[in-house]
Amino acid sequence: MAQQTPGLKCPQCGQFIPTTINELLSAQALKCPYCGLELTINRNESRQAMEILKEVDTAAKNLEKASKFNG
Repeated sequence: MAQQTPGLKCPQCGQFIPTTINELLSAQALKCPYCGLELTINRNESRQAMEILKEVDTAAKNLEKASKFNG
């Protein structure tokens, strides 16, 4: 199964902006590497999405720990 690179489409130029869950949770903004547009992350308006991302990040870390323990 192919792993998809996480990220989002730039609203200005349409190119794919690669990112990570950790970057989305910690960065104040993302910058498009193609056109330079800076996307500010509104943490108040994105609170529900940020909480879900934290849960996904925690689950991924727990899975990684379990796989190292069992492997």
